[in-house]
Amino acid sequence: MANSIADNNPIIVSAAAIKQKIDDPRLAKNASQLMADCCRAAAAKLDCPALLTECDEISVPQGLWAYQNPAGLIKEAIGSSRASTVFAKIGVLQQGLFNRASQRIQNGEIDIAIVAGGEAKYRNLQATIQGVEIGDSESLEVADTVIEPDQELWLEAESNAGLGMPVGYYALLDSAWRHRQGVDVDQHRDNVAQLYQQMSETAQGNAQAWSQNIVEAEFIRNPSAKNPMLAFPYTKLHNSSWNVDQASALIFCSIKKARALGIAEEHWIYPACSTESNLMQAVSQRADLSRCYGAFHAGNKALALANISVDEVDLVELYSCFPIAVLSFAEELNMLHRRDLTVTGGMPFAGGPLNNFVLQSTVRMLEVMQQQNKNFGMVSNVSGLNTKQAFSVFSKTPRAFVMADVTADVVADSPLKEMANGYSGEAVVQAFTVLYNKQGAERLLVIAENAKHQRCLAHSQDATLMEYALHHDLVGLTVSIDSGVFILDI
Repeated sequence: MANSIADNNPIIVSAAAIKQKIDDPRLAKNASQLMADCCRAAAAKLDCPALLTECDEISVPQGLWAYQNPAGLIKEAIGSSRASTVFAKIGVLQQGLFNRASQRIQNGEIDIAIVAGGEAKYRNLQATIQGVEIGDSESLEVADTVIEPDQELWLEAESNAGLGMPVGYYALLDSAWRHRQGVDVDQHRDNVAQLYQQMSETAQGNAQAWSQNIVEAEFIRNPSAKNPMLAFPYTKLHNSSWNVDQASALIFCSIKKARALGIAEEHWIYPACSTESNLMQAVSQRADLSRCYGAFHAGNKALALANISVDEVDLVELYSCFPIAVLSFAEELNMLHRRDLTVTGGMPFAGGPLNNFVLQSTVRMLEVMQQQNKNFGMVSNVSGLNTKQAFSVFSKTPRAFVMADVTADVVADSPLKEMANGYSGEAVVQAFTVLYNKQGAERLLVIAENAKHQRCLAHSQDATLMEYALHHDLVGLTVSIDSGVFILDI
């Protein structure tokens, strides 16, 4: 059994998730209360309150709320007086908090760590719609440790071209990936819609999923009043659903502490390995917009560290903020043939709290592993605009935790492209999308490359050209650019 593994090896002894869907916001709990409830629920599963009172560290990834120290609010609520607090800003991989907990336990610095996260955006939305005043918890003090990303996620040139919400960036990457696959625009839309219908079918069997209704592929694919197009080819149902009240918590523990607390081995899940790519490159400057080298290196390194093949992965959860995240990760790991790319049902259906989904998906992964007695589960993580990538492999059989940073390998495969801001002249389209507002198609946007292999962004608001782009592949075509506006003869 676990005798060959060091006593300070990290294990996950319990985890819990909560979904709250209450239409009266005055009766609903706020995000910090939901997170604290998850911590209590995880400890209660084992009837072991010491997991809370003797916790050494509580970590929380930043959400849409205004808390400066959410872990401090949890600490107070669950009576964990000695725990230090950690706050990870947006742009930091959520999985990084798992790594921190596992490494600190492995190094003998701590014995128990809680990683929790959550949102109450549905509660807040209902309060706004109903004109109801609701209060929230306050945490004025700063966390003991604050983790921040190193750089910005986007360029000023991208914002100036009309990019704002993440959906536009991901839609651009989608066009480049589809072009390399040699699939025409309409067939690609059909394929993605079918994949997302399958995800909604998985969500139906997940009690913690925000929506448990199966959605037909045709409805997902085509824009409508209830499912508007946001950035072609992505409708609302291709996007993460973040107006949710969901929270989760995982309790990490050393083997020796678990034994001291009398926690039976049948509850233990081993974080076998973790890999990360932390390269921060703006979308427009990536050498190959059709590839995700971070997923390739991090995913395959995780398999190597776990000493398993991709076919030995029993259960998988590929991050699903947008379809290209699922598709590119699946391709880079030779998983495109698999139907079961999620155990949750994906972020549009299971729910995608802004910066907490990896916690949600990991809780579900561990639950399914236990229920189905599966040995290996793999969970992926994206941060930013498919900027950073990470993978975790979990095992029911004893594994010594190991992690690797593959950033250097990703840097070698993805040299930074120079930007030619203000460029005028001919350039070849590398990626494109049509951005939408509430009135309809608003602008056709392209990332293009000139003869000097410099990148530039340009747009067109020509209605005929925007309509053409909805059915034809623009990647590889030459456009004429002048002052940020492009012309294409069709």
